[in-house]
Amino acid sequence: MILFHEQTGKLRTWARRTLWFLLIVGILCAIVIPIFMIYRKEGTDARSAVDVEPQGVSHTGDYIHVVATVSSVDFEDKNYRVHFEFTPHGTLAGDDGILTEDIEIALFYTTLNFPEGQIMQVLSFALNILPLSQGDAGPRSVDVTMPYTRGAPIDYPFDRYVSYFEILIHKEKEKLHKIPVSFTFLAMLQTVEFIPVLHLDPTDTYKIAMQITTNRSPTTIGFSIFVVVIMWALSISISIITIQVVRKHRESDEHILTLGITTLFALPALRETQPGIPAIGCAADVLGFYWNMAIIAIASICVLLASALRWKEPSIHGDLELIRMEHNYQSRLINEMTVPMPFPLTGGPFTDRQLRKKRVPFMTTPTLTPYQLLKVAV
Repeated sequence: MILFHEQTGKLRTWARRTLWFLLIVGILCAIVIPIFMIYRKEGTDARSAVDVEPQGVSHTGDYIHVVATVSSVDFEDKNYRVHFEFTPHGTLAGDDGILTEDIEIALFYTTLNFPEGQIMQVLSFALNILPLSQGDAGPRSVDVTMPYTRGAPIDYPFDRYVSYFEILIHKEKEKLHKIPVSFTFLAMLQTVEFIPVLHLDPTDTYKIAMQITTNRSPTTIGFSIFVVVIMWALSISISIITIQVVRKHRESDEHILTLGITTLFALPALRETQPGIPAIGCAADVLGFYWNMAIIAIASICVLLASALRWKEPSIHGDLELIRMEHNYQSRLINEMTVPMPFPLTGGPFTDRQLRKKRVPFMTTPTLTPYQLLKVAV
């Protein structure tokens, strides 16, 4: 019977631990999996942001396909880098992609010229366009740095940037002879979300204009808010401990004395874990970092001052007086005993039950610290 109860108890313990384990795993899956799906959805939505078919194509099928891919973003300098690729079609493309006409491409912020008899290929850095000579190999592409007209990193993680650009292609010798354009815009960058808005002028179908709004992705904003919440939780916890030490005279050991100081130096590292956070001074710092640094610094100073002001130097006379008072108290208890004791109270043939029946008070040997024993010996 006893063995059955022991096995049943072990089974219940095992079942309880299993249920707790499954509960914790379920909670983690309920939090992690949806966030991961949101992150994947952000990347999927950005893979093909805009795709515009050519308008006004003639019977010869002349048009140029432009693919614009965002390669990098620099919010500090308020610009982003776009990689353009050009592919001629129809009678504009000869053998091996050689142009049959002089082409001029206006990208709103710069102009690219492609002469007749060459491949549409350029080598560029930012806005410094350097056409390659005929016969050079290379991709038919160009990198252009586009500026943001609105937005500032001081609003992190809620900062929003706006940019605008246009694409218009025409023959260089015939400015009025515009060439149809098919356009594809792609943006795939971590921690950043692009919202392109296409503007097509019904009076000029050959021109493609686009406004691009760039902001932080939802996962980035959520993680930044989570870090701020952690900072506030640490500050509140340390503040509660400080109140206990200062007002309720809680004992402050070495762990409590160093807790606030170590947290104070850990907050800057915790702040830097926020993706793409700018220099100190943004909105996230005003929400959490500044206040938490001040609260933890003040709390640490209060704990140190309380520990320093309440410290008292050990006194030899005080320790001896404490020992003398305890000895007198034990002597008084011995004199008040109702049963003569032929043996020391710390041992003897009497059991605890017998001592309680005879109303003999229990005696305990005074416990002295090594410091007190040393003082007594001196």
